[in-house]
Amino acid sequence: MLTFLLLTLSPSAAPPMRPADLILHAGKVVTLDRKSSIARAVAVRDGRIVAVGTDAAVLAWKGPKTALFDLNGRMLMPGLYDSHVHPVGVVTTELAAPPPLLKSLVEANAFIRKRAAALPHGDWIVLRFAFPTRLEEARFPTRAELDAAAPHHPVLFHAGPAGMVNSKALEVSKITKDTPSPKAGMIVKDPKTGEPTGMIRNAYSALRGVPRESDKVSPKDLREGVLRLFRLYNEHGLTSIADRAGSKSDLDLYRELARDGKLTLRVNVSRQMSAGGSREEVIRRLDAVPKMDGPSGVGDDQVRVGPIKVFLDGGMLNGTAYMRQPWPPGPTYQITEKDYRGLLFIEPAQLRLFVEEATRRKWQMTAHTAGEGGMDVLLDAYEQVDRLVPVKALRHCVTHANFPSKHNLERCRTLGVCADVQPAWLYEDGPTLARILPEARMRWFQPYRTWLDYTVIGGGSDHMLRYDPVESTNPWDPWLGIWVALSRKTKRGTVLGRDEALSRDQALRLYTINNAYLHHEEKAKGTLEVGKLADLIVLDRDVMTCPIDKVRGTRVLRTIVGGKLVFERK
Repeated sequence: MLTFLLLTLSPSAAPPMRPADLILHAGKVVTLDRKSSIARAVAVRDGRIVAVGTDAAVLAWKGPKTALFDLNGRMLMPGLYDSHVHPVGVVTTELAAPPPLLKSLVEANAFIRKRAAALPHGDWIVLRFAFPTRLEEARFPTRAELDAAAPHHPVLFHAGPAGMVNSKALEVSKITKDTPSPKAGMIVKDPKTGEPTGMIRNAYSALRGVPRESDKVSPKDLREGVLRLFRLYNEHGLTSIADRAGSKSDLDLYRELARDGKLTLRVNVSRQMSAGGSREEVIRRLDAVPKMDGPSGVGDDQVRVGPIKVFLDGGMLNGTAYMRQPWPPGPTYQITEKDYRGLLFIEPAQLRLFVEEATRRKWQMTAHTAGEGGMDVLLDAYEQVDRLVPVKALRHCVTHANFPSKHNLERCRTLGVCADVQPAWLYEDGPTLARILPEARMRWFQPYRTWLDYTVIGGGSDHMLRYDPVESTNPWDPWLGIWVALSRKTKRGTVLGRDEALSRDQALRLYTINNAYLHHEEKAKGTLEVGKLADLIVLDRDVMTCPIDKVRGTRVLRTIVGGKLVFERK
């Protein structure tokens, strides 16, 4: 049985010289500290926690100006942390071209026909991040289907690194059977005729005239949109996020919001960089980063620079993740080749070079790595660089890491490698993957309990499109992610990998202290302990004891960041 633990004042200690600014008392305080201690009250001063313990001990910090909040038995816990979001991309798309919510190819084709009727002939029609794994038909459209929906408009059915285009798109882009595929990409061609099928894998550079959304959004609108999104994040209990591929302008925007006192959560910014070029070019690129923008750890408690992120392979949602064994042929990903394993975007030797030079400069590293073959290549690089420059203290990371293996988990433990994972992908895409991959391969699909036997993983969403917490791409409601980690349930009600379900304590840590650890922030946040930042949330239910299926619907009553109220449910 968990015991109440007083983390600061002893019963006989004198009252503090300076009272607390805020005291929350008479609740169930789930600290998530190393002992999983449960307390009754928390005191906050100057944005940090100064006392955690019994009501009597914490109320000793009360002064004439102390704000008191009676929890009335409610659960209080650390604020949540999403390890993987793309806020600027979300807002840019929402402002420039709000994407339709499509659940089937029937709906997608209807949308394309409607756009074709409204646009002049020749204008592009683009559906962004329309993943085939999430459609009722569980497949990409064919070129013929796109031609029928819009014969006079170039159409791109975009699903991340892979997409389908129609005949008009091939025509205006001058893509023929003689067009070579770009490096690390594929213009897929019919094996009999040699003609392009319309499937484009990491080869969007071959398309001509596709409009850019960012050109339509003003800096003012972008700023307001980001603030709106952050308020929504607060509403669901998020007090920290990691922008997992931030540009210099994104970093500057977050700093501007912090300077203006507008930032309502803390942002860790992964810097997206190219790994290409000679050693001299890589060195020049890394050394050109201003001291205020790197290496990892530069910044303050509001905006901090995180790891460098590179893109190593494709994705499992579109059939481009780099796997050890071939992807099964079939209509889901329009795969006809028997030996197609996905795409590797960076050659292993080039990756090692980049990781080495970044590590020498004290950069933490992470890489978008969806397939198990990609994870093999990334850990090979970390392992080889470790012989030259120790990597363990930097906590190099794997982003996504959908299919680890026992051998790779053992290497993660040895090298101190962590991972940021996306439970909502199990929820959304698990049923389709389970249909096309054999059971032996699915055994290693997001095995969270096994991961925790070896190293630290943190929960994230990879939020890319739409504001809605559940209907967005990808669902970003942290309570959905926590529930999936607890239940292993999919959107269709099936259970995948029941033995990999986490306990309540483990699932909450996935979105709190574990994510703080991933970003070298565990001394400042992630648990409710004296000296840490006062990032707290009050819940409408006890997620430690309520039925598991009730966790998914958890509502946050109050969100506090640095001792300040940023959201209150009316």
